[in-house]
Amino acid sequence: MPSTPLFEEQRKAVAAALRDVERGLEQLTAALAHDSGTWAQVDGEPNEATAIRRVCEAFAAINLGMEDAPGKSVVCLGVVGVTQEALAIAERVNLAKAALKVVCAPLQRTRTRVPDGSGTRALPVIRVILRSLQRGDLNLLAAYRRIPLLGAPPKTVSYTRARTRSVYRKSIEELMDKLQNSDSPRAVADRARLAALPAGVTHLALAREHYENVRANILYDGLDKRGRGRVQLAAEMPLLYPLRRNFTPPVVTFPAAAAADTPVPARHRQSKLEPRPYLEALPVYRYLPTPR
Repeated sequence: MPSTPLFEEQRKAVAAALRDVERGLEQLTAALAHDSGTWAQVDGEPNEATAIRRVCEAFAAINLGMEDAPGKSVVCLGVVGVTQEALAIAERVNLAKAALKVVCAPLQRTRTRVPDGSGTRALPVIRVILRSLQRGDLNLLAAYRRIPLLGAPPKTVSYTRARTRSVYRKSIEELMDKLQNSDSPRAVADRARLAALPAGVTHLALAREHYENVRANILYDGLDKRGRGRVQLAAEMPLLYPLRRNFTPPVVTFPAAAAADTPVPARHRQSKLEPRPYLEALPVYRYLPTPR
């Protein structure tokens, strides 16, 4: 493992930020589990007690299990009414998650060489740091993911599923950096393709695989602090909202469970990308010409 002063400074920063996230999650799950003022409805759970237990497990699940796939995290659809104290803890957890991402994200983009058998290999610095902290199982996606907080009690919550993918606009220099540590034939060929692009082509599109996206359409019982009566949120984690006295539970509509062999239909949008990838080692596409 590297042992430079910079590495040790980065290591201490990551450890401190991660402790803040885990401490906040412990406080939040304790508040939800033991506060009699909590109300919850979770997809697939028969009663409130099991719903609250599932919510706590979902929030606390920031480590990869033995059979978990990298780049994915727990999905738990649910609506939870909580006290103002619990809501304040959740807000602090979100701040800690944001601070962790500020520390870790730049280290994900930077690589360092570490011993690997008879040679060395390049790994993201954040992965080397987490291994040195014996936290190589940390799921950064789950650790970064904000807890969705509603600004007012909802009247109705309706969930929808769709398949989508993330597309990132990347400069040629950024893509060259991603390929520079590999000597595989595909990476070498890709670097040649990038170098051969016309001078006017400065950016390409890095497209991730399609994934299931869950959103909640929320109708408030009144207006939130921003004067909104309706909102739509990414909702793969339970939604928390402030519980009022003598409250009426919202009407929650969960998406129908699809059969295992029935794909979720993708939204048909006119693509801005060429149909075939331009590179081989990375899922990178050229943009289609813009109509004049």
